[in-house]
Amino acid sequence: MPPVIRLAEPRDALAVAALTLQDDRECGATVQPGFLDRFADAWLADHDRVTLLAEADDGRPLGVVTAAVVTKLPSSRRPDGRWLHVSLLFVTKDARGAGLGAALLGALRDWALAHEVGRMQLNAAPGARSLYTRAGFGPPTDALMEWRADGLG
Repeated sequence: MPPVIRLAEPRDALAVAALTLQDDRECGATVQPGFLDRFADAWLADHDRVTLLAEADDGRPLGVVTAAVVTKLPSSRRPDGRWLHVSLLFVTKDARGAGLGAALLGALRDWALAHEVGRMQLNAAPGARSLYTRAGFGPPTDALMEWRADGLG
């Protein structure tokens, strides 16, 4: 069965923390003691973030995408609105190569459209740029990539 992608709930805090920890380790970070609890507590307290979790049919977490919801302050020069800054897209090694990263980005795009969020941006690692390009992101700068919905944000 294909993985299920769903909005992460409070009960998923440690799973999201564990996936983030895996990403940190793969990126060469030294993980400090207590990281899982510190991350889970911070994630639970952050109400301006959307997190989608991908799970195998046995409930094992396979991937995550998380994005901060940024609300523009009102201005006379531009429309009000919200946008997403994607801070993490991670898929476990055993689930890579099957389109799960693209599926997570697609689910996040669907969430954005359903919540009238017209733009997503992210800092793209060079090795991931082709994935983001296939998902509809374009390069406003060398490092930053962006997706825009027609008529929104």
